[in-house]
Parts: sequence; structure tokens; C-alpha cells
Amino acid sequence: DHGVKDGDILLDYGCGSGILSIAALHFGASRCIGVDVEAEALVTAERNIELNGWDGRFQGLHTREVLPYDVCPPRGASLCVANILIGQLVRPSMVAALTTNLEDGGLLCLSGIRPGEVDALKEAYTGFEWLDDQYGELSAVDTTNSIESYGFDCGRWARIVGRKKVEKDSFIQQMSDLAVS
Repeated sequence: DHGVKDGDILLDYGCGSGILSIAALHFGASRCIGVDVEAEALVTAERNIELNGWDGRFQGLHTREVLPYDVCPPRGASLCVANILIGQLVRPSMVAALTTNLEDGGLLCLSGIRPGEVDALKEAYTGFEWLDDQYGELSAVDTTNSIESYGFDCGRWARIVGRKKVEKDSFIQQMSDLAVS
């Protein structure tokens, strides 16, 4: 129950080359929305999607185009992945962009963080049930042919996965109810 399922929509925040979107499409996602601050990354991601035979199933957006509740209306994306350093992940604008564009019950996977930063990250993303069985740590020394084999020390990195709790009375729902009453 933790992963890409047929028909899912992936929000790939900080998409870079598009590799996570390509993997999600391969595993059954119906489409992917890639977001990046670098225009060149979006061009590269779109080209890589095309080269892998997934034309028409990827939409690239610059971060300036992302608004709360607007990326994948009406429900939001099924999954969101963001491999971004904690300094950006905890910014209120980033928290809002990720959480409001994810459907209730959707999965959020955050990586690019150090193990000691996990608790601060969880505090910034309220409204999630954190799936402890999906927590992971990795060091480049644990991988074959890693950059550390060239003498670089990359340290340990962590990944957390959470499921967005169902908002029974969200602010948007309350405003909507007032508008029709």
C-alpha cells in the first residue's frame, strides 16, 4: 500500500532530470507533474520523459507557477516526492505547495535530509501520519560505485514517508460551505 499504483498522479517537486517521474510512469502512474526552480531542469526532464516513451504524460511547471490547491485539481496528486534540502522543505511556502496539492490520504516522501533533521521536518508538516516502516537512511558508502569511491564524503541521508490525514473541516471546505449557505 506504499508506492505507485496504476492511475496515480505524481507530484515530483524538484524534478531535476525527471528520473522519479520516469520511474513512476513505469510503475503505473497515469501522469506526472514535475516542478523545478531551474528552467533547464524542466527542459531536461521533458526531453528525458520523451526519450523514455512517455510523451503527453508529463507536465513541467516552474515553482513560480505553483499555487495552493491548483496543481492537480480537484483532489490533488496521489503521491508527492521531494528530494530537496531541509532549508527549502521547511519554508512555509514550500510546505503549503506540497500539502495543499496532495489529496487526502496521499503519500508524501521527503528526502535530501540528514537523520538529525527528521524531527524538525515532521514538525513543519503537520497533518501527516508518518509511516515509520518506510523511514530509511543511506550513506554513499553503502552503495556500489558511489561518489565516495572517488574520495568524497557525502555523509548519511534520510527519507521519511507520511500519509496525509483526511481533513474533515478544512478551511477551504468551511469557506465553501459558507458561500453556499
